[in-house]
Amino acid sequence: MNRLLVPILVLLLTIPIGLRAQLDPVSLALRAYQSKEYTKAQELIDIAVADEKFNTTARTWLFRGYIYKDMYKLDRTGPNGQEQRANAISSFQKTMELDTEKEFDNDCIPSLKFLGSTLFNDAATALDQSEFDEAQSYYNDYKELTLVTNPNIDFSARDVEFKLYKASKLSLIYELAEADTDLASPAQELKSVLRIDATGAAIIKLYEEVIALDSNNVSANYNLGIHYYNQGVNMIDNLDYELPFEELFAVQEKVMELFTMALPYMLKAYELDPTRKATLQGLSGIYFGLNDIEQSEYYQLELDKLNSNQ
Repeated sequence: MNRLLVPILVLLLTIPIGLRAQLDPVSLALRAYQSKEYTKAQELIDIAVADEKFNTTARTWLFRGYIYKDMYKLDRTGPNGQEQRANAISSFQKTMELDTEKEFDNDCIPSLKFLGSTLFNDAATALDQSEFDEAQSYYNDYKELTLVTNPNIDFSARDVEFKLYKASKLSLIYELAEADTDLASPAQELKSVLRIDATGAAIIKLYEEVIALDSNNVSANYNLGIHYYNQGVNMIDNLDYELPFEELFAVQEKVMELFTMALPYMLKAYELDPTRKATLQGLSGIYFGLNDIEQSEYYQLELDKLNSNQ
C-alpha cells in the first residue's frame, strides 16, 4: 500500500465511530480532490470502490468519475491518459446505473459528452497520423458512448464526415504508393501491388458508404469518379507498348471499364454543382478516354466559359 495512505488509515481506525463516518475514504477523497491533490484523491477513491460498504453508492462512483476526468484533462497525452479517461467514463456510467432517482444525471451527462468529444478528436488525430485501425476504434467508442447520453441520435452526418476524411487520407497514401515504382525486388513489388489494391478497395468502399448515406454528397461522388478515372490514367501512363497485342488489348479494356465506372459519379457531381471546374475537367477527360470527342469538347467549352467569366 502507498506509504502516503498509512497515516490516514491508522487515523480512521483510532478515531471515534461518529467522527470516522465523516472521514470515510469517499469523504477524504473528496477533500483531496477539492484541494487539487489528485493522486491522493485517486488512491482514496479506489480504496472506496473496492469496499462493499461504498461501491454500491452512486455518490462514490460520481466522485471517482470527476477525479479521473480531471486527472485525464491534466495528462491527456501522457502515458496514463487513456486509462484515466476510461476510468472516468466507466465511473460516470456506473453512477447512472446506480442512480435510480436520476439525481446525478446533470453531472454525468455533460461529463460523458465531454469525454465522448475527446474520443472523436482522437479519431481525427489518428487519421492525421495514418493510424487507421486506431482511428476506427476511437470513432466506434465515441459512438457507443454518445448513445449513452443521447439514445436517439442520428450519426449519419458524423459518419459521412469521418468516412470522407478517412478516404481522403487513404487516397494520399494510395497516390504515393502508385507513384513509387522504385521497388527492390519482385517479391517486394508483389507485396506493394497487393497493398495498393487493398487500399484502393478500401477507398472505393468508403465513398460508396458515404453515397449510401447521402446520395447527393458532392465530394463523395466527385472523389469516387476521379478515383476510377485516375486509375485508368495511371494504367495508360505506365503502359508498356512492347507488350503482346493481346495484353495491350486487355489493358485497354480495363482502362475503358474504369472510365465507364467513373462517368456516372462525375455526372452526378456535375448535376449537384455544375460550376465546379474540377468536375468539368474530369468529365472532359473521361469522355475523351471513352473516345466520345463531342461530349469531351462540350465540357471543355463549359470549363472555358467559366474561366472567361472570371
